[in-house]
Amino acid sequence: LTRGGSRGVSSFGGTIRFRVSSHNVVYDVLKKKGWKETSDELDWDINWADTGWIREYFDHVHLEEGQRVNHFRNHYELTRKDLLVKNLKRARKQMEKDESWQDAPALDFFPA
Repeated sequence: LTRGGSRGVSSFGGTIRFRVSSHNVVYDVLKKKGWKETSDELDWDINWADTGWIREYFDHVHLEEGQRVNHFRNHYELTRKDLLVKNLKRARKQMEKDESWQDAPALDFFPA
């Protein structure tokens, strides 16, 4: 992550602040880079959050321009194959309905 032209600098100035939900290899790598751990719920640059945090907080907070999280709301709609297929079918039907039928065949595949 590069901010302001120098490595490891937060978009808010100073060292990049991170928050993790569990101490794992991600935590070890971020600490090794010299980034600063914070326990604050909202004052961070990177939040390596579990899905519970996303469900509880993501819709109720405004992320600043430089803040990043590792999940997005309803991520399972794309990460589960059955739901991905459902969404591809829905997108294709919507394209056909919107008279974008020439682009619809691009969605005529199914993940394996």
